[in-house]
Amino acid sequence: MKVETLLKFLDFLKEGIVILDNNLNVEFINNYAKKILGIEGEVKGKSFTDILKNSYLESVLSHVASKAGKDSEVLIKKEEISINDNVYLLDVYRIDNKITVKFVDVTPYEIYKQAKRDFVSNVSHELKTPIAVLQGVMETIQSEEDIDQIRNFAKMAHRRIQQMENLINDLLTLAKLEIKEEKINKKMIGIRGTVDSIFSDLKPVAEEKKLKLVNSVKPDFRIYVDEEKFYILLKNLIENAVKYNREGGMVEVFAYEDDAYSYVTVKDTGIGIPKESLPLIFERFYRVDKSRSRNVGGTGLGLSIVKHIAEAHGGKAMVKSELGKGSEFTVKVPKVST
Repeated sequence: MKVETLLKFLDFLKEGIVILDNNLNVEFINNYAKKILGIEGEVKGKSFTDILKNSYLESVLSHVASKAGKDSEVLIKKEEISINDNVYLLDVYRIDNKITVKFVDVTPYEIYKQAKRDFVSNVSHELKTPIAVLQGVMETIQSEEDIDQIRNFAKMAHRRIQQMENLINDLLTLAKLEIKEEKINKKMIGIRGTVDSIFSDLKPVAEEKKLKLVNSVKPDFRIYVDEEKFYILLKNLIENAVKYNREGGMVEVFAYEDDAYSYVTVKDTGIGIPKESLPLIFERFYRVDKSRSRNVGGTGLGLSIVKHIAEAHGGKAMVKSELGKGSEFTVKVPKVST
């Protein structure tokens, strides 16, 4: 293969390739490497260390250039380097007295690894609290003689077991949605009755907080969704609207459509969400106020489940909120004609 053809090929790679002479002058740099390093214009023949905007990489290459070695040798292998908030694997090797630098973007993998670490950490934390309470309850029951006290402790243990069961069920649901194992069986359904049913389940909590529950979904409104999955979606949104509302507030559910999509919105007059938290609100275990979230219960997975159910329908979950003034969660799904 001719050299010119090889260099053209390297220009199309999704890896950064830079070829330098022994004085670290640029002999070739492909377009992807320029993009990674923020380099513009022609740099052939220029000192690579002079045009770099990364002090760590400059020091690495200066060290490489100072090393006497064989004509062909690996100088650096798979070293992680951060450039402009991304993570790259850096390979540096010498071939025929030329120094070749290769960058491979591993940012998505690093994000995945961090997400996995966070996930394991969060699950461990969420399970550790009820397990610790259960251990304490069981130890106390063994030495307790008052039957009424034993019953109270048993009720406490049951609540914690239920908390762990809810977490495990939500984890399984989310895992299936994320790997697309959950089948979505769509059909045209009315959801006004579904909203009434969820309101009925939440009535004791709503009455305690003096909340007004308003079902503004029209009786003839129909939507093309998986009935079971959409029930879970609505239940999570409405439960949150009730839990995080202020005393004497209101929760309203309404629905509408345009030419392409059907929309369902759950609106509340609750505590609202800070602007900086909005991009993260659908992430697993993300909580705006951790102390308040633990007081009202929940697994921290509800909104992530909402997002994945919406996406499994080819739709999207959205939020509008202002701190202290309430929130609006809207789900849109593709509309079909009946």
